[in-house]
Amino acid sequence: MADVVINADNKNPKELFGQGVRAYVLQDYSAAVAALGKASELLVIEHGDDLHESLGEVYLYYGKSLLGLSREESEPLGDAVPRNDESSEEENVEETEENEESATKEDNESATEGDNEKVNEEDKSGAGEGSSTKEPGDHEDDPSDLQLAWEVLELAKKIFQRQGEAAKKNLAETLAVLGEVSLESENFESAVNDISEGLKIQQELFDEDSRTVAETYYKLGVAYSTGGRIDAAINSFNNSLDYLNRRISSLGELVDKNKGIDDEINEIKNLIPEIEEKIADMRTYKDEAMTNIFTALKDGPKNESSTSSSNSSKPITDISHLVKRKRKADEIDKDTTVEEQPAKKTNL
Repeated sequence: MADVVINADNKNPKELFGQGVRAYVLQDYSAAVAALGKASELLVIEHGDDLHESLGEVYLYYGKSLLGLSREESEPLGDAVPRNDESSEEENVEETEENEESATKEDNESATEGDNEKVNEEDKSGAGEGSSTKEPGDHEDDPSDLQLAWEVLELAKKIFQRQGEAAKKNLAETLAVLGEVSLESENFESAVNDISEGLKIQQELFDEDSRTVAETYYKLGVAYSTGGRIDAAINSFNNSLDYLNRRISSLGELVDKNKGIDDEINEIKNLIPEIEEKIADMRTYKDEAMTNIFTALKDGPKNESSTSSSNSSKPITDISHLVKRKRKADEIDKDTTVEEQPAKKTNL
């Protein structure tokens, strides 16, 4: 895979999208956020609509990159969620690289007529359709990475919902990532709801040995466990194990035809003990809780009052505030290179 070069003067959203995806796969989330944020801005300017269908995948990867950046910059939850296997991401990268090549040829032919006009429009409008007067360097009221991630993923969800059957796979992934954002924000109820909704769609789309579904069940188990729903967490982790074990069985039938399958089988087998350990931890926690309850009842019951809270939703109007700007655009190095290196991930 070629090095990722992010040019601050690049006005081609397709190229920026491809660069952002590659940076995301290489876990250079800062570079990914810079490229994808600018790509989304340019596309809104081009189409005059922050819900144009061309923005769906851009928002999805933008949200995923913001989530990754947030995890880098703050202490994540103890039960960090393993990422999906890198092969699917690399396939997307290869596809975007092919699109970039063709798009670059087309754009070069029309650059003289179109680019200067778009650049002038951008200079006048500042950040697309938005009416915000904040300068890129204003940091005081900038939303957090997690807030930005939630907002752009909500936009992605709306776009994929509009596209119907053709975008169900992307919609399911968007919902799962929204759940991760809520999980990082310790909004466990929303995390469970979004991940569960995404999981239902994935179960319709994928086979019973899908690693994607296994990963989502794992995320759901984490959401349940951190929210204190132990039985539901154990059930989700067990379902994740079931999918992984079926995957091993399916791959075992193909070993003679593909030598590389052994590597995937061993990779999955290495993940299984981690999930089994989580299940054991959940059961231990449950036993200890039951012991404490029996002890409390024996000593005398105590009445405790409970409180409830409700979440408010923020209406989304434009994306002028969604572009992460930690520094001014002209301060970004014109050639930021991401060296190709193995991504350090735990994969389901």
